[in-house]
Amino acid sequence: MQHIPTVLDHGFEYIGGDIAADFANTTSNRYEPEQLHEHIQTYADLVEFTRLAGAIRPALARRLIGEAQQHPEKATQIYRRSAALREAVWGALSRIAADKEPAAADVAVISREAADALSHAEVVKTDDGFAWEWPDADDLARPLWPIARAAADLLTSDARAHVRECADDTCAWLFIDRTKNHSRRWCDMNGCGTRNKVRDFRERQRRAVRTKR
Repeated sequence: MQHIPTVLDHGFEYIGGDIAADFANTTSNRYEPEQLHEHIQTYADLVEFTRLAGAIRPALARRLIGEAQQHPEKATQIYRRSAALREAVWGALSRIAADKEPAAADVAVISREAADALSHAEVVKTDDGFAWEWPDADDLARPLWPIARAAADLLTSDARAHVRECADDTCAWLFIDRTKNHSRRWCDMNGCGTRNKVRDFRERQRRAVRTKR
C-alpha cells in the first residue's frame, strides 16, 4: 500500500458535529454496496482527515506521512486499525440512532482504541485550567487518538441521546442533532435535504395531477 494522499472526487465533510461521527461518515452509500465509496484509502488519507478536522497540526501531519513512507508495514497496520475503528464507530452510533444497543464487539473496539489513546495523553495547563492533550509525537497511531477518545466520550455522554442517522434512504451518514428542538433530519440540507425535498415536491405534483384526472 502506498502511503500517499488519494485524489478523491470531493473533500472530507465535517457535518457530523463530532469528529467521531465525521470519521464514521468517511464511507458513502453503505446501503448500496455496488456504489460503496471509501474516502480513506491510505494512511496518508487518515492523516489528512485528522489534520483537516483540526486534531493534529500541519507540521505533525507532514512528519507522520514521512514516517509512513519510512515504515510502510507499520503504517498499513495503523490504516487497518483505523478501518476497524471506523466500522465500529459507525456500527455503534447507527444502532444508537435506531434506539438499539450497540454490538458488544463494536464497543470493545472503541474501548480498546480509546484506552490506547488515553495511555499517551498528558495533563497540560490551559487558559481555563487543565486538560488532557496529546503531544506532537511521531507515533503513527497518533491520528487515531482523538477519534477514539471522541467516540468513547460520545458513548458515555448525554449527547448519545441526540445521535441521528440521515433520513435519506441510502445515505447512512451520522450526526449529532444539536438543534434547539432536536428536529434535524438530514446530514446536510444542501445535499440530502434538498434532494429529498425536491423529490417530495415532485411526488406531490404527480399526485395532484392524478387527482385532477
